[in-house]
Amino acid sequence: MKIILFTNSLLPVIGGREIVVHHLARSLNRLGHSARVVCRSRFWRDRKVRFDYPVHRWPALKGLRCDEVMPAELLLDILAWGCDVVHAHNTYPTGYAAARLKKLLRLPLVITPHGEDIHVVPEIGFGQRLDPAQGPKIAHAVQTADLVTAISGSVEDSLKDAGAPSQKIRRIPNGVDLERFQSCTADGVFDWLGQDPSSRLIVSVANYHPRKGHEVLVRAMPRILGREPRARLVIVGRHKGQLDALIHELGLDEKVILTGPLAFPIPMRGVDGPTSNRHGPDRLAALHGSSEVYVSASVSEGAEGLSLAVIEAMAAGLPVVATDISGSRDVVEDGVSGFLVPPSDPERLADSVLRILEDRPMKCRMGKRGRKIAERYSWDEIARQYVAVYSEAIERAI
Repeated sequence: MKIILFTNSLLPVIGGREIVVHHLARSLNRLGHSARVVCRSRFWRDRKVRFDYPVHRWPALKGLRCDEVMPAELLLDILAWGCDVVHAHNTYPTGYAAARLKKLLRLPLVITPHGEDIHVVPEIGFGQRLDPAQGPKIAHAVQTADLVTAISGSVEDSLKDAGAPSQKIRRIPNGVDLERFQSCTADGVFDWLGQDPSSRLIVSVANYHPRKGHEVLVRAMPRILGREPRARLVIVGRHKGQLDALIHELGLDEKVILTGPLAFPIPMRGVDGPTSNRHGPDRLAALHGSSEVYVSASVSEGAEGLSLAVIEAMAAGLPVVATDISGSRDVVEDGVSGFLVPPSDPERLADSVLRILEDRPMKCRMGKRGRKIAERYSWDEIARQYVAVYSEAIERAI
């Protein structure tokens, strides 16, 4: 089967969508299909980067909206290299662009939203559907596609709210790189962080956004430190200084570590041949191997689809403390693989983290259960589920 994974950005840009597309492309080709990524991300900057699957990067044209030129780019790619099905990642702009071509080419089309393009949280101005120009285009995309996929119950609800017919929605979760996280070690992490090896690391991975609850997590730290002074919070992701003032106000400058984004350690080839790891050590996996608990503090329903970061932490054997919202409820078994706590409640969050830090046997039991749950999300298994959806979309498009 010839499959186009159509996206507006790709690694080495770091984000959940980019990681999903990368692993899905690898697994589809490993399963014997011909999958390629079509995108318009960083055409010149990343022109020398090569993956172990085909990537067709199209140049961006100044002065034109992406949804004006992307249909032409996709059309040219299909005419030149052929295609059995297009899998657009995000309802807009890629899903909308592919939907505009569907009738012309009788194009089998599957669309997968990835969060901000489908969820809306009006209280914090989150969601592309709040934009009066993009909202109707997202509705057109999900109504035109042969099938749309949802990684969680909240995404399915948002798809219906956007106009997707329920009979077109198929549930497929995100996957996890089991090999990477089940074999992670603690090599060099405490030296890298500038911390004593006796420190007890609490880790959270998310680019800064008010919906992610970083402030709640930081506000939980004084309560945690009151009973476990060796605790250190490590937050991975882009932050741009939004947390600095709060950290300083609470006197946590030496207790909360903001690493910034960590490079994704994928084998890529440059013009001079293969390299095993273009970006050096796998800092994130090593950090997971050194930490004792993972925290996801998102503040409202709809703030998460299905968190890759949570599943990766579980694959690494970390118990999870997460807010009780859809996306977290789908993977975290309360009291078994971690704890679910009310959103925006730093005291309950702190108490749950402390329960894990203070009860080593429970921490080990939760970590082992998390590993078992994560095994359901291997990328090859997720790719097989997508292949079944592609086949159904092709039948629908005939």
